[in-house]
Amino acid sequence: MDPGGQPAGFFSTFSIFDPDNSTHEGFGRTQRRNRRVYVCIPCHRRKLKCDKGQPCSRCVQSGSADDCVYQPLPSENSERETETSCEPEDDSTSRSHTQQGGFQPGSPGSARSEGRTVRRRLHGTTHWRTIACEFEEAWPYIIGSNPQWEPRYRQLQELEYLFPSHSGVNFPLGSVCLYSHERRQVLESLPPRPIVEALVRCYFQAFEPTHRLLHSEQFADELSMFWINSDQVAEDWLAQLCMMLALGSRAASGHVFTNSGRSAGDWIDFFLDAAQFFFGRSPYFASPTLTTVRTLCMTVISRMTEIIKGSEPNQIIPLMGFVSRLAMSMQLHRTASLFPTMSVYEAEMRKGVWITVQLLDLHVALKTGTSYIYRNQDTDAPLNLNDADFHRSVEQGWMIGNDRQPATHETLTDSTFQIKLGGILPMLVDIANRVNSPTQPPFDSEQTRRWDGQLRQKLRDAESVLLASRAIHGHGQPDNTLDKATTQVHFLRVLIHRCLLALHHAHVGTRGSQITLIRSSLSILRIQQLWHAASNSSRNRSGPGAGAGVGLVSEASSPLLVPCASNASPEKSVTSPASTARNYYLIDLCRDDFGAAMLYLLLALRNQQNYNTLQQQENNLPARQVAYAILRQSLGFVKERACQSVLNFREFLGLSIALGCLEGLETGGPSALLSRLEEVAGQVEQTILAEKQDMLWMESGNPPFMQVGLSPGVHTVPFGFGHGQQ
Repeated sequence: MDPGGQPAGFFSTFSIFDPDNSTHEGFGRTQRRNRRVYVCIPCHRRKLKCDKGQPCSRCVQSGSADDCVYQPLPSENSERETETSCEPEDDSTSRSHTQQGGFQPGSPGSARSEGRTVRRRLHGTTHWRTIACEFEEAWPYIIGSNPQWEPRYRQLQELEYLFPSHSGVNFPLGSVCLYSHERRQVLESLPPRPIVEALVRCYFQAFEPTHRLLHSEQFADELSMFWINSDQVAEDWLAQLCMMLALGSRAASGHVFTNSGRSAGDWIDFFLDAAQFFFGRSPYFASPTLTTVRTLCMTVISRMTEIIKGSEPNQIIPLMGFVSRLAMSMQLHRTASLFPTMSVYEAEMRKGVWITVQLLDLHVALKTGTSYIYRNQDTDAPLNLNDADFHRSVEQGWMIGNDRQPATHETLTDSTFQIKLGGILPMLVDIANRVNSPTQPPFDSEQTRRWDGQLRQKLRDAESVLLASRAIHGHGQPDNTLDKATTQVHFLRVLIHRCLLALHHAHVGTRGSQITLIRSSLSILRIQQLWHAASNSSRNRSGPGAGAGVGLVSEASSPLLVPCASNASPEKSVTSPASTARNYYLIDLCRDDFGAAMLYLLLALRNQQNYNTLQQQENNLPARQVAYAILRQSLGFVKERACQSVLNFREFLGLSIALGCLEGLETGGPSALLSRLEEVAGQVEQTILAEKQDMLWMESGNPPFMQVGLSPGVHTVPFGFGHGQQ
């Protein structure tokens, strides 16, 4: 007998309709053998032949590729459900979820009916589905389950086939690579030295201020050695260089690639393939180095910002888990006192990389509604030093200068942001783990108020140091220090207010939490506006994201948004070249945070009477029509980037449907929803087709594609598109 007590030769009665075997008791039905279903569930239910693809051809042809899923193995945990719908459960299931800490608002501030709850499934509170399904009237339209809306929704989904994807699905750990040549041939294909060095500068300007991984002077020294003798450079360093070039290409202006022979998008694809080529040749399993972890962190950033095209959100979860575990295997989470022979410089580099690993892990947890992977750590805070405080010695390598000492914590240095971030991260991690846990109850009201106050105090402490340069340099022409500090403060505000939204989610029925949800949403959207105003000031960009400027919103619209809650808020957007590159990148990185803020504000506006009451009691809340204008403006920002990637398109589609439902309900009630959504569908099609017009014209030798039904008034094109496109 096996450990479960079943006799040898017993066949499981696992059924696709009863995966838990809840109807069987003991061995009462051992004579019946329900064989495993190997075809996809839609084909199995329709009794159609399936080619077992992922997705299969029949689901692709029927426009339901997203529904093409397969029966899990019987040995898997039956609670890991693969469906993503948030349909209301029956009363017994609702009570079970409530006991396990599920969200049960049932309050005036909620769009949910009294006594009904939502099946959380695999998604925690921070996942967009958990937020969006609170809008009960709009949810069937957002996911396309309404029978009358489903055909039109499927047509909109077919627009996804206009978005190309990168060949490396398992990047950077996959074996699929365009380059089967020798190392020398790949190196010779790199762009000229001036372009490489310009892209490296773009990387340091855009990414290092918030996600610090490198010491600029050390890398400049290593890059000089690379130009002298590239044969002596390790593969992991080359993989890191190629990832830096790919990220730098995303932040670079168009003139960098003039006369280079390729567009910015083509260079990004080349750098990604080259990075995978070199990374696969490095001993990242046998003997990982700090460079290995840096390269993988850059890969996570590339996936989160959609530089790697075609990746799904859930693909980043195992990648981030691998990065975190690899970093812990190198003891980056341990104090430097455990390694007495380690130099101060190496210890500082390890601290900086570990803080960035934690930050990325938190990003992934908030984005995917999962938990942070690891909390047991005893690492020390970084020393408050500038990069210039380190120098290279011929005998001892990189070290702190003899005349340099760490500054006080009130002094602004290159390390100040990471010091403040390292002090805030443990609190943010605890909040993310608690609200995304399927078993732990949410924070009670007293705990919520306490955590709220502590987070706001941490933010004020960080602002007082990071923005100290304003008193020195004033509000005139900003220098690089003020630029960087302003971006860092904005980034911290987005991160903290995003966690405040999750913290107060379970207490939406209380007046204090309702006001906090509105204020935090407005604070996040205010920063979205400032970043867009700065990035749109440079209209001659010709990078991969250029050309998506459909419906640009000018800086003149800034009075629509209320100021941030903090009195130290720098309201004026900084438009220097370095800050423009940073803002352009951070808009992509914080895309989900902006989307969550829009959903929370939309939910607040859904209850018209409650919002008007709050606005009368709180003078600093915007009027309802102003809040509507803020939502439309933010949707315009999302529209700008809708054509950059398939994930940007999905966000644009979902938010457009949600706002369209809100407008339809307020103008004509439930009966006006479909007519308003038809208008929204036409606007979405018009936006995408106007930008993707060149992809709709195919060469004569290519097979024709399926014709997509367009709404009346939308300009048709000679050729359609559909599931046959690669």
